[in-house]
Amino acid sequence: MQEPSLQAGGESSRVGEGRPGSSAVHLSVMCGRFTETAAFDLLAERFGITGEAEPAEELSARYNVSPSQEVPIVVAANGGRRLVMAKWGFHPAWVHDGKLAPINARAETVATSRLFGAAVRNGRCLVPATGFYEWKPVPWQKRKQPYHVRLKGGALIGFAGLWTPGRTPDAPPTCAIITTTANELLAPIHNRMPLILDPDDEALWLDPGCVAPIKVLPCLRPYASERMEAIPVSTLVSSPDNQGPELIESAPA
Repeated sequence: MQEPSLQAGGESSRVGEGRPGSSAVHLSVMCGRFTETAAFDLLAERFGITGEAEPAEELSARYNVSPSQEVPIVVAANGGRRLVMAKWGFHPAWVHDGKLAPINARAETVATSRLFGAAVRNGRCLVPATGFYEWKPVPWQKRKQPYHVRLKGGALIGFAGLWTPGRTPDAPPTCAIITTTANELLAPIHNRMPLILDPDDEALWLDPGCVAPIKVLPCLRPYASERMEAIPVSTLVSSPDNQGPELIESAPA
């Protein structure tokens, strides 16, 4: 089976990221698939959620989350935290290009990006996950080997995310996951990785009273590689149509 197509939004996807001071996009290969298999009760306990999920039926186990799908995000609300559903693909109301919906934002430039700058000040969120996928080139072959990357012990992940309200009252919010340089574990597989926040940094990242980027940018650093593991998995994950726990089972590399 081939790796994901551009349309599928997998590891081959090229997604827009705002350049500093501009609404133009920079095309780059980024994180485009992840898993979120935890039930609401586990998410509520891990992330301190104080309100009901909306809607709860969207929180079924998902082993192959792809761009443009709705994903749960954790946002600050009324002095607590709330879980809401947001479309993965950041699209502020002021952007008139209907095709511009980047799924990732680079940590190195996110605060100065015209596209993401306002969200860094007022639209920070967490994107819960149980792991993510990256693809490694196989020498002398056209195929790439997918890996499921997760925390040792199965702990829940909180990606650093940005969100913005929907364009209309009936439209869902939209979101993006921030990426950073790969740590020592990921570097042989891919040069970028989604930014996993240290749990000690999550309160600051979600603090609505902290609007100065200089105070939150130190949170945006590669996660410690010794706390993670990368497992080779089946190429079944390359198709966003495939779902199920078999996607994260170890397979020969």
